[in-house]
Amino acid sequence: MIKTRLRKPGLRCLWLSCLFMGVVTLFSTTQARDLILLATPQAPFKYEEDGELKGIDVEIITEVMKRLDLGFRLRLIKSDARIQEEARLGKADMLLLFSKKQSRLDYLIYPEKSYIDLTWNFFLRREDAGKYRFNQLSDLKGVTIGATKDVAYTPEFWQAGLLLDITTNNDQQITKLLAGRFDLVPLNTISTLYEEKRNGNLGKISYLPHPLKSTRYYNVFTKASDFPDQENLIRRYDEIIGELQQDGTIQKIMNKYLGDPEDMDITG
Repeated sequence: MIKTRLRKPGLRCLWLSCLFMGVVTLFSTTQARDLILLATPQAPFKYEEDGELKGIDVEIITEVMKRLDLGFRLRLIKSDARIQEEARLGKADMLLLFSKKQSRLDYLIYPEKSYIDLTWNFFLRREDAGKYRFNQLSDLKGVTIGATKDVAYTPEFWQAGLLLDITTNNDQQITKLLAGRFDLVPLNTISTLYEEKRNGNLGKISYLPHPLKSTRYYNVFTKASDFPDQENLIRRYDEIIGELQQDGTIQKIMNKYLGDPEDMDITG
């Protein structure tokens, strides 16, 4: 009887120990899984070159995850609508570079910190610098302006009765501008400067200093994510973005892709 009594607790302890180890292993596996990130490709922020992901946001998020001691997987998807659907279904933990809209608050969580405003300016030929001014859309009456169908710009832009040369391909707008097809064209300022620097056209273009629009963008978290302790993750993310801004890391990454800010000041 004594031997039986001694044997049962031993088996019970072994069973409990195995159960405990199983729970610990499951918890550790859940904690250790990579964060799933989705983004639309757009140089110089996030793009693929020679099979490698590159860009401002890629380098910043890599540094963030390094300081968080977390792994991550980033996928580039061209369709913005598909990315948002993946977020709603819980198939992503974060989306890179999204503006804040009321309609997105149902399925996205916006952190406090943002490190970039995306601005759209009117570009022109360098030889025309000083020829045009823009403080309000009525200043551009009678000026031929390139525009791309289905690009949002602003509602006021489309309703202003401007003389528009409309195309379906945004990638050809600088080529058409330099060819004299129109006199001004609104474009994403940072992306355009980056691309035209690579294309050797930076000395041929300028842009009007007053922006058509400027919008703050965020790396956002998805409400449907099952990643553990999301609230703490977002808090730490904000802290680290603040650190990267203060220690100059973000500015160094920006300069790597865009060059010295003074060199890119080609307003006219």
